[in-house]
Amino acid sequence: MLRFWAWAGTIAAIILGGVAVYLITQRPGETVDVVSKFLEQILYLRQQPWFRDAAFFLGGFISGLCLDWFRRKLGRSRADMREALGNEMLILDHDLLGLRDPMSEARSEIMSCFITARKFRIWAPDERVFEIHPNRAYGMIRNYLTNVGVMLRACP
Repeated sequence: MLRFWAWAGTIAAIILGGVAVYLITQRPGETVDVVSKFLEQILYLRQQPWFRDAAFFLGGFISGLCLDWFRRKLGRSRADMREALGNEMLILDHDLLGLRDPMSEARSEIMSCFITARKFRIWAPDERVFEIHPNRAYGMIRNYLTNVGVMLRACP
């Protein structure tokens, strides 16, 4: 939807720019008259008692639309990062199967996933999980990576 409005704005700017150039080059006297009358109307409107309220309302409305667009854009990028974290967790879970000693060989990758999850305010185990017996910790970590990874990948 945003691309459509970007294209429409570009086309409108090109058309209006072409008309302005044509009017300035072909009829400079009439163009100056039109511009001066337009400025007079703006000054006349500025003197009206309702103009200030309407200008504040319109300015607030437009700034609200801009902030909403920015918030949605920011939210979408965070959703993409959460989905990427879910994919990374599932890939790490799959890679743990092929390692001889996964708790020591992949410790840095596991802690990286946990730290990234905490940045998204998702609960994740801390370093103490590596103090547990390796077989038990291995099962718990794989279970965490699988379940949280699937949920993050499925979140909109």
